Amino acid sequence: MASRRCTYKGINFDSKAEAGYFIYLLDQEKKGRISDIEMQPSWPLYAGELGADMMGVDIREWPNMIPYKPIGKYTADFRYLDLERDEFVVVDVKGQIPHTRTLRNGTKRRVSGGKGWTAFRLRCEILKTNYGIDVVVVPGAEYTELANKAGVK
Repeated sequence: MASRRCTYKGINFDSKAEAGYFIYLLDQEKKGRISDIEMQPSWPLYAGELGADMMGVDIREWPNMIPYKPIGKYTADFRYLDLERDEFVVVDVKGQIPHTRTLRNGTKRRVSGGKGWTAFRLRCEILKTNYGIDVVVVPGAEYTELANKAGVK
């Protein structure tokens, strides 16, 4: 099922789950557990090209030699400061998280999950490689209910 855009307090969201998670974050901020909520934070993503001049060079010197080039960007749903851990948390709310089932012959098959999951995971890996940031993937079902209770349309 595709998500539908919605609005809460004049702010547009891509889904009710995302709006519900925002409501949850506002509650956590009110309780003093988090601060600095940012919506749609974005980072440029880079890939390096290994050149022929790197052959024979100590691998520990490679990061200083690789000419990085931009290959795209990653935009998360939220970033906030967790005051208990004193660190920023990057969150992406997903309506469907893929699940796999092992078949009788031992192979694995995806039985649920939205399109684009593989590309999403790849962007998360590149973000971690570039910046050391881990993305927390949040299942949206319970936050959709929270949005419904708050009257999000």
